[in-house]
Amino acid sequence: MKTVIIGNGKVGSGLASMLSNEGHDVTVIDINAAALEKTQNTEDVMCIEGNGIDKNIQTDANVGRSDMVIAATHYDEVNLLCCLIAKKLGAARTIARVRNPEYFKQIDFIREDLGLSMIINPENVSADEVVRVLITPEAANVEVFEKGRMELVEYKLPETSPILDCSLKDIYRRTKIKFLICAVQRDSDIYIPSGDFILRAGDKISIAASHKEIEQFFKMNGSIKDKVKACMIVGGGRISYYLTKNLLGMGMHVKIIEKDLERCKQLAQMFPKAAVINADGTDQDMLVEEGLRDADAFVAVTGIDEENIIMSLYAKNNSNAKVVTKVNRESYVGLASQIGLDCIISPKSLTTSTVLGYVRSIDNTESSIESLYHIVNNRVEAVEFKIRENIRGLVGIPLKDLKTKKNILICSVVRQRQVIIPDGSTTIEVGDSVVIVSKEHRFLDIRDIIDD
Repeated sequence: MKTVIIGNGKVGSGLASMLSNEGHDVTVIDINAAALEKTQNTEDVMCIEGNGIDKNIQTDANVGRSDMVIAATHYDEVNLLCCLIAKKLGAARTIARVRNPEYFKQIDFIREDLGLSMIINPENVSADEVVRVLITPEAANVEVFEKGRMELVEYKLPETSPILDCSLKDIYRRTKIKFLICAVQRDSDIYIPSGDFILRAGDKISIAASHKEIEQFFKMNGSIKDKVKACMIVGGGRISYYLTKNLLGMGMHVKIIEKDLERCKQLAQMFPKAAVINADGTDQDMLVEEGLRDADAFVAVTGIDEENIIMSLYAKNNSNAKVVTKVNRESYVGLASQIGLDCIISPKSLTTSTVLGYVRSIDNTESSIESLYHIVNNRVEAVEFKIRENIRGLVGIPLKDLKTKKNILICSVVRQRQVIIPDGSTTIEVGDSVVIVSKEHRFLDIRDIIDD
């Protein structure tokens, strides 16, 4: 697939790397020659220096014959105009990054007129991710499938867990809870576990189940936490805006700490029910004075990764709050996890996963990809397929009779709104949503899981 990416910032460069690694023909357009040179030296992509709004530049990039154009510059207006020009030149599909809340809330009104195939908003996606974690505070991460009917939850096993030193098949046999542990991170190693796998303290496990069964699992494990009622947010940017809007709508008390006075005034006007404090979130004494120790959740979403990590560590060690940390640089994600920060969000990673899921679903009619997530520090993929037609060699066959590739697990089947945690007798039927977890493979089609 030929893809043109306009904008070589964090999101654009991340998409270029991921799509190139999956074998796509990628061209990147940007006005920053130095950034383009770095990308060209590290990625197998073509780079063109210039302004993506310029029709001649887009023509040089052969946009008219491209399968997809992604406009991911820092400016919403530029992205929308780039997509409009690309569509007029003949691009098959266009995707625009739109971050401004004023534009984003009315984009559906003009989406068809602009010919947009998809809108990406990293800040809104990140805020949704934080909300899911705060709803389930026991979890380090929560992804949802089939419109929320099935959840994939990451959780670090404490030393007091009753399921330590037990094999998975014994755990499943003795509990009445319908769940499946589909991935385990132990130190730097990742496992797609079989029934003989034995759990240890400190393992970060990924659990697939319905929300009700997830709650039962945490109750069995003695890990039930009080619901989040008061949240302290450090950083008043766009993630903070979308997050505050969601949390206030859920009836939570929200306190925002932002060091820019003008931004504080804007937030106070937009959210009169929130407490907005003009202060530096790295001031530890101030955090305590503003009620850190009484907060149920602490969310660090400033634009500086290092500050977010330091503030989060302080909050983790000086409160009982659920701590959520925004980290953009991939090299920091593993570091933050190693020093004890379990709940980490990356707008860049979330955005690239969303776009990648859309790209893989194009021209696939029998089993389309509904959603795609990268879990366990981006080292495992969880893909949801919708079975739309009778797929020969897959539909109606018991899973025990399917020969699948290594390091793959079919972790759930959703049929007629019911979540099925599969066993060997389970079959996949037309209309099902099927979630596959994979450590080493990248799937375009559910048939790809079969080991021919």
